[in-house]
Amino acid sequence: MRLLPLLALLTATGCASTLSTMQTAKPLARGQVQVSGAVGVFTPVGQLGTLLDEGINQGKAIRGTIDSGQPYHLEEEEAQRLLGVGMALAVAPPGPANELMIRTGLLESNTLDLGLRLSTTSLRLDGKVRLAHGGDPDDSLLPDYQRKSYDLAIGVGYSRHVFKSPVLDALEIVKIDDFSRWDLEVPVYLSMDLGDIFKVYAAPKYIYSRTSLDSRLVDASQSGQDVTGFDLSLPAEVSSHFYGASVGFALGFRYVHFYAELTGGYTDCRPVVFGQRRDLGGVTLYPSIGIAFKNPLPFGSRASRSETPPAPQNPVSVP
Repeated sequence: MRLLPLLALLTATGCASTLSTMQTAKPLARGQVQVSGAVGVFTPVGQLGTLLDEGINQGKAIRGTIDSGQPYHLEEEEAQRLLGVGMALAVAPPGPANELMIRTGLLESNTLDLGLRLSTTSLRLDGKVRLAHGGDPDDSLLPDYQRKSYDLAIGVGYSRHVFKSPVLDALEIVKIDDFSRWDLEVPVYLSMDLGDIFKVYAAPKYIYSRTSLDSRLVDASQSGQDVTGFDLSLPAEVSSHFYGASVGFALGFRYVHFYAELTGGYTDCRPVVFGQRRDLGGVTLYPSIGIAFKNPLPFGSRASRSETPPAPQNPVSVP
């Protein structure tokens, strides 16, 4: 019975962020719209590796005690380490995440676009500003599949998580009405577009996350020791920092592109939970694939100019 509220509290914040990028440094032209869908897999390899190592070590210890005829005893330090790993996997469990994103360009200079992304766990609004451009100019009359572009951009994104853990409500321990998490992301984009056929990109990024728990849940956790005999106290707020990068490529033609990328980095999260500071972070990987659809030319001026034949360079005067 003591484990029931413990496991319930562990899963109170159980959900992971969507870490994919699925875009290059080149902003969309004004009036251009892109719709994409993707799926990724959140993989906390650091915590999974620690859990595997601890499992192997404890398995050897159990076998040794059986062979020697001695009773098995789990040391307090090892128990705390296993509890920390279990909590980390409960807070950020491995698993798939789906996303749907729509983007559009806003400026005639083709230097700014905005996007809205709905994922399994969150709603995200982001913008991207191009800082530098090389290759063919944006007003070139070359068709899109012949254009070359080398770009550098910086972005900012804000995510509001829309999930709620049903565990505590289902167990009727406490009703969660005020549970929130938000992320602030700052990526830097670098990319090379070879025509509108092949694109390769990288995006170093920093993500700050903040989770606020329901005050009634926090109060209930602080009084849980009287019932369970364990210190079940939870912090009112938990912060984490992700330092990493996405690398990927896109392959397609005009209207449709297939994306594949890998995001990797380190998550730093060390809250005081259950009376001790615990490491809930570690090395994190997020492989993802997706498909994007867009109109090949923006609506309006550029399309009109590209369809207008150039004037003759040596006009002949007629008397």
